[in-house]
Amino acid sequence: MTNGRTHNPMLWSTIAIVLLVAVTAVAGIFWPATYAKETLYSSAGAIGSDLVDLLLVVPVLLISGVLGYRGSVPARLVWLGTLGYLLYNFVLYAFGVHFNALFLVYCATLSLCFYATVFCLPLISLEQIAQTYRPRAPRKTTAIVLLVIAVLFAAFDLGEDIPALLAGRVPQSVIQVNLPVSFIHCLDLIFLLPGMCITAYLLFRRKASGYALGPAFLALLAIMNVELAVLMVVMALKGCFGMFYPMIVSFAVVGVGCAVLLWFYFASAKEGR
Repeated sequence: MTNGRTHNPMLWSTIAIVLLVAVTAVAGIFWPATYAKETLYSSAGAIGSDLVDLLLVVPVLLISGVLGYRGSVPARLVWLGTLGYLLYNFVLYAFGVHFNALFLVYCATLSLCFYATVFCLPLISLEQIAQTYRPRAPRKTTAIVLLVIAVLFAAFDLGEDIPALLAGRVPQSVIQVNLPVSFIHCLDLIFLLPGMCITAYLLFRRKASGYALGPAFLALLAIMNVELAVLMVVMALKGCFGMFYPMIVSFAVVGVGCAVLLWFYFASAKEGR
């Protein structure tokens, strides 16, 4: 992989995305008009996401973007996973939040995340990553973790969707957010869960792309599960439901576990050398 900075859009795109995400997060937390048209369920969930974006995602994206621009391969993979998380979340903001003063900011952030990912992919050399991590990376463990999380997420989503389809009714989660469908379930079933399963398959087959997608998905899942834990706390405090500690702790443990596995994954390169 070249470490040259010529034609490398990673730094300026990172700074632009960080600023836009910070604006949406601060507005969502401190400006009540942002989610004035949302249900209590939706607004509480959005505020929980804003807290995670401001306190976790912004620092992680900024640090990984700067280090990735300087040539760090692990930083570029974390950066890619963080962008994946933002792509997921800002589809929800752009399509799942009623029209408000931040609509164009949502669109700009989603667009920047998408095109930053597309134009920075050539900076990630799959063969070099595979050569670096193939000898000692926790390949099978990462693949199994991705499959287990994918199955659990699918069971959660389909456990609501299939009974609703069989009964000819609308799922409760759709009613709670007052939207045509659950965009979260759509993103999970169309993009996230198949991507995790494909990555697990690539890792089992020792494919070069699997060694890059594996840590990127671990970074995404670490952030997402921390977000889910924070979401549940905020929604419980807002009166959406009771404080369900077992699930909150479970999400937090999975998030931290993915971060720890990611650390071991990157540490395996040093052990190999």
